[in-house]
Amino acid sequence: MARVALDLMGGDGAPEVVADAVAALDLDALDIDLVLVGPPTLAGELLSARGIDLDAHPRLTVLSASCGVPMVGDPLSYVRTNPNVSVLIAAGAVGAGAVDAWVSVGHSGAAVTAAVLSCGRVTGMSRPALAVVLPATLGPVVLVDVGAAPEASANVLTQFAMAGWCYATALGIPDPAVGLLNIGSETGKGDALRLAADTLMQDRLPALGVRYTGSVEGHDVAAGARAQVVVTDGFTGNVLLKGIEGAVGWAAHQMALAYGDPKPARAVVAGTATGDFAAGMLLGVNGITVIGHGAGRPNEIAACVRLAARAARTDLIGLTQRTFSALMQRTR
Repeated sequence: MARVALDLMGGDGAPEVVADAVAALDLDALDIDLVLVGPPTLAGELLSARGIDLDAHPRLTVLSASCGVPMVGDPLSYVRTNPNVSVLIAAGAVGAGAVDAWVSVGHSGAAVTAAVLSCGRVTGMSRPALAVVLPATLGPVVLVDVGAAPEASANVLTQFAMAGWCYATALGIPDPAVGLLNIGSETGKGDALRLAADTLMQDRLPALGVRYTGSVEGHDVAAGARAQVVVTDGFTGNVLLKGIEGAVGWAAHQMALAYGDPKPARAVVAGTATGDFAAGMLLGVNGITVIGHGAGRPNEIAACVRLAARAARTDLIGLTQRTFSALMQRTR
């Protein structure tokens, strides 16, 4: 059994779309206890409208929070000054051990802030990183960071490489190789940050038993041949991720036109958006934190909950803490 807190107030369509996601989940089959975080009266009304009796459901409870994070103004300041905001209550439940994981599809920066404030960082990580698992031709690829740290130093990128390697290993990817996203794979390519990060990774990662394949390019992310963990700063990673999403949508549209039937192409896209890894995992914090797309639909939010439960069952945080600790010990 996994206990997962779900931010009722986060997301472009919240709270209604989050309630739709709850209705789409078979909690008994998934063996998940779900804790909705938001105003209790509102939660009860939304679930009742979807045929769910909150009081009688053995796997559904509500943890009271007064509001969500507004998308206007300074969301990070809002989290720090409003202790009853839903992301802070949800992350706090993980930090206190009341639940095993938490999920939000609201403001990603606010979710990262709440996770760090409530759960703390893994020793050795100066900043958390958001990782996604992308389907590739030769197997899944972990892309890190995709938005948590828009600016990063060479040392931070090296930490991201180590954390991404831990995540890939926990997911069962055998002997994952790490690559640094760059404008070319040749020696000497890239800006000052990439050059410094490449030098540091060459020096540190092999000594830790982590395979470092050097610089990789954007097309390597879709191939999955040269590296199974691709590292970059959050600004570049977010641009790449959204570019991939747009390219997939365009390709699906063109296939639908070419074959006169949109269903197969739509099925491929839907399978990617609602698969086992269809969400971002925040790495480097002492609590399982899954951050989904703000415009996520109910089945995509449900996929976030399933990923959170899977990470809890495999003790992702414990494995990351132990592995990262061992790796850091070897750098001293």
